Amino acid sequence: MLITETITDFSKLASEQKKCFFKKIWIFDQQIFPNSSVEEIYNFVHDVDAVSVKVIHYYHEGKLIGQNVLPILKLSLDGKPIFVLSSRAGILPAYRSGHRTLNSAIRVVLNHQIRHLTIPLWFVTTVIQPKVYTIFASRSHNFFPRAERQTPQDYLQVLNVVQQRQHEVQKRREDIFVHPVVMPKVTLNQLMCLRTKATKHINFFMQHVPDYFDGMGLMCVCKLDFKTIFEMMFNLSFNRYVY
Repeated sequence: MLITETITDFSKLASEQKKCFFKKIWIFDQQIFPNSSVEEIYNFVHDVDAVSVKVIHYYHEGKLIGQNVLPILKLSLDGKPIFVLSSRAGILPAYRSGHRTLNSAIRVVLNHQIRHLTIPLWFVTTVIQPKVYTIFASRSHNFFPRAERQTPQDYLQVLNVVQQRQHEVQKRREDIFVHPVVMPKVTLNQLMCLRTKATKHINFFMQHVPDYFDGMGLMCVCKLDFKTIFEMMFNLSFNRYVY
């Protein structure tokens, strides 16, 4: 199956172009997150702290079958600048195979890092399913929080900065922050399948977010330095899992 990609920096579009392109983002987003509001996705792509908002669209035979929206924010930690990447991704069910959105996101990260070598880049995302948590945690030792490892202090500082921008955050442990999120469209059978395997990563997620069924998500953080990026690329290329 031949899947093609386009990458657009939403933040660099002219005003009229943004209106048209936002409609395209919103219409597809509703297929993945039917319970989300237009205000939620609007605020996501129009964050005042964003230095770029890369939007990756995936096509099969001319049909839009997936998208990944990747804002990069410029924030401050202890008076020094940091970049924080987040992601809102979705692929239509018939085309979900491999790690397509993760692979293309890594390319975006590499291009950003090459242009901004002196400012650290962090990935902070709210994970809403044990399967998705496993995808990230199994490809890098530096994805936190995780089982049997203490979250480093600098990771906690970044997590604290970002969690203050969220609403209704609950602190369940020093490094465990959860908050309500909009669930993707999923059947009951699909939800049950998410918890059929008892791996270390799935058990960790279920222990700390047993209420993900009710729409709670776990805030996670990873420092995207070159060492971590190449670790993820290697593990994805050779289908290698880490614990």
